[in-house]
Amino acid sequence: MNISKIKGLKYPDEYFIRFFYKKKLHQSEKLSILELGCSNGNNLMLASSYCHDVIGVDLDKNLISNAMENYKLSKFSNFYNFYHMDMMKYCQLNRDVNSEVLVLANSVYYISKNHFIELLRNIKNNYIIKKNSLIFLRFRNLNDYRNGFGERIDEASFILNTNDENGLLCQFYDNETMLNILIKELNLRNFETMNINYDNIQNNEKFSCCDTVIWGQIN
Repeated sequence: MNISKIKGLKYPDEYFIRFFYKKKLHQSEKLSILELGCSNGNNLMLASSYCHDVIGVDLDKNLISNAMENYKLSKFSNFYNFYHMDMMKYCQLNRDVNSEVLVLANSVYYISKNHFIELLRNIKNNYIIKKNSLIFLRFRNLNDYRNGFGERIDEASFILNTNDENGLLCQFYDNETMLNILIKELNLRNFETMNINYDNIQNNEKFSCCDTVIWGQIN
């Protein structure tokens, strides 16, 4: 497919690419891969290219529309489905999805810590994922420039007043807190943790963005 025809993000998250190949998903038999907060399906396109079945959920109607159009253009022969839905509701209302890979690439920092814990419990209790599933998760850590900008809601949680995300809730985590949550709620094990620090330019100003990626085995 001509990449210029893709609507929205053109490429997968670079760390999702690393996860995909390091976990040898390109050599695996057909898997079910679920992404909560899937945007236009840019990450899942990599999985679909290797004939895995994919499910994407996103709150933004336009992004889901873009995902459907992109996949039709790509003419993937495997199963794919995209839902315009709040990821919290999706995991609350659905049962027995039984995906084997859970992707939370750029979504969990837009909900509070309490809601995140509730999300994980619904994922486990409603069998959204299978036993011994893989997880890929990326979140904003405490060193991100946005931490402290806006109205404080809770510990490390703000309604942002930044130009790019004004009015949005953003929850920041230190690595230990996030690991403790994942170990308690989803039995995280065999995991890797990577800190990502990079500069971003907005309105001719440079900002320091700081994320953490965790991947491993859960449930």
